Amino acid sequence: MEHLIATELEEGPDGRFTGRPSGLPSFQDGKIHRLHDWLASRGQRLEDFDRSWFYSDSRNDIPLMSVVTHPVAVNPDELLRAHAEAHGWPVMFLHD
Repeated sequence: MEHLIATELEEGPDGRFTGRPSGLPSFQDGKIHRLHDWLASRGQRLEDFDRSWFYSDSRNDIPLMSVVTHPVAVNPDELLRAHAEAHGWPVMFLHD
């Protein structure tokens, strides 16, 4: 995979993972910061794109879904489904 935005893991002095994140976790608002940092490393900003999509099933992604032009709730949890419907976002179900 050429590009990946994810939570990085902390390593202890012995080289083993500690179970804690290293730096800002890619979670809730952290996803926005990590996305902006990645785009900046490429000389870009989210505003440079006319269209942007983000697909999620979790209420934890509402912050990032709120900054893209095309948020899509896929098999959403109850809170995300309500939020998506209230904001007119598409809701998809891929299984019964």
